[in-house]
Amino acid sequence: MTACRQHRSRSFASRLAVKTAIIGLSLSAWLIFGVTGSEAKGKIGKLPKESLARHQVTSLDGRRFSLAELRGQVVVLDFFAVWCGHSRDHMPALTRFNEDDRERGLQIIGLAVQDQQTTAERLAQFIKDQKIGYPVGLVSDRIFADYVQSRDVSVPQTLVFGRDGRLMAHFVGQSAETDAALTAAIKGELEKK
Repeated sequence: MTACRQHRSRSFASRLAVKTAIIGLSLSAWLIFGVTGSEAKGKIGKLPKESLARHQVTSLDGRRFSLAELRGQVVVLDFFAVWCGHSRDHMPALTRFNEDDRERGLQIIGLAVQDQQTTAERLAQFIKDQKIGYPVGLVSDRIFADYVQSRDVSVPQTLVFGRDGRLMAHFVGQSAETDAALTAAIKGELEKK
């Protein structure tokens, strides 16, 4: 599993120390808890807090969404960063879904994590380059952390909610295995009526 952490300017020595600590902690967590971690496993099958379910997300084209309003559909919230190569590599796992899937009740919403590097122009170029055809909005680290119910705001992270509004899957990072599991989770939820 690979994921990007928030980019901050640091001296080389402090960046190296942070990277070494992150790699060590990530490897330890992966060995102990598996790919999605214990926090994610505890949330699977549960409804989000009511305040979070009613939180309105606004896409760049002005459309507004909330998990509560989208109940009855399979909802995928995909958190990414325009500067993150893993986010870029992860996009084909979601852009492969098409109009037929949307007609069957799939709603994907991309949420770019706001930072100093995410300008409207850069986000628009990212959407164009990645051929993203679903709504995309901006989200702060605080709101991102609320959705994933974790202080881990590495990207990409993807949440899959079933038609009943319950969290059915939570994926952190990007790899061929993660992308295959994400695709299978979405298709599995679409099959449920």
